[in-house]
Amino acid sequence: MTNSPPSQDAWIRTSHSLLPLWESLSLSLHQSKIPISISRVNQVDAARLDVEMSGMLKEQLVKVFSLMKPGMLFQYEAELDAFLEFLIWRFSIWVDKPTPGIALMNLRYRDERAVESRDKVRTGLEGPGLTVAQKIWYCVATVGGQYFWARLQSFSAFRRWGDTEQRPLARRLWSLIQRIEGIYKAASFGNLLIFLCTGRYRNLIERALRARLVYGSPNMNRAVSFEYMNRQLVWNEFSEMLLLLLPLLNSSSVKNLLRPFSKDKSSSSAEDDTLCPICQASPTTPFVALPCQHRYCYYCLRTRCAAAPSFRCSKCSEPVVAMQRHGSVSTE
Repeated sequence: MTNSPPSQDAWIRTSHSLLPLWESLSLSLHQSKIPISISRVNQVDAARLDVEMSGMLKEQLVKVFSLMKPGMLFQYEAELDAFLEFLIWRFSIWVDKPTPGIALMNLRYRDERAVESRDKVRTGLEGPGLTVAQKIWYCVATVGGQYFWARLQSFSAFRRWGDTEQRPLARRLWSLIQRIEGIYKAASFGNLLIFLCTGRYRNLIERALRARLVYGSPNMNRAVSFEYMNRQLVWNEFSEMLLLLLPLLNSSSVKNLLRPFSKDKSSSSAEDDTLCPICQASPTTPFVALPCQHRYCYYCLRTRCAAAPSFRCSKCSEPVVAMQRHGSVSTE
């Protein structure tokens, strides 16, 4: 039994029957999404840069009113912060532009609700910006919400709603404020964990409005390099470490520890005898510490002895039990 080759018409019919399947498969491959993950570091840095920008604007605005009555701006600090946040929103998000920090990180806001209803999104960068309703609600939540909460907290603290002798209604309102604040902080922490896992929606406002940060241009690099930010982080951590350690160090003990390694001992000792070891100036009202007889300024020695009853001499580390005027016999 021999197998006859298929006729030419069979090949043509088979190709015609498989052609629609091939076209549908290729079309689905072309329209499939190619997700691009948005850097979480860029999004967090954008928020930090916006805070720094707002602080710079506030500092310049405060300088304008520096000649006015002292303390006048303190009672209107919440209004000043709200005004600056409104200006940033008005000239950035309202006109379909990113905020300064978001622009530096090559990001923009996108309406995620409109993107999910489309099938032609391939790279994760397409999609329209925020709608008018989203922009207004963003302003109400960020500007109005923060202002209202700041004023409510200051008013409740001024009225002492949390005191036990207040009326039951005031105490209930205070407990309600504390409970709302705790719930908001817990929700913000949960949102932060979700953001670190998915890379979407830095805060609760963005999640509620479905306003997602995406790259503004796929071929644009960061305006702030990682090298510069690494230097800033190292310097900030080093300065915080110094601020923590310096109050714990005793300057006199450190000087006594390094004194044997000093080069010119004779000249330094001659000069040190005429200067107050605390303020390093010539004493106008010289007093001596007893029993070591080293000279100090009266106010320097008196304040140190009053602050620390077990004060030790800055030169010899001997406990100071009394003080007397230089060249006098009476003691204090």
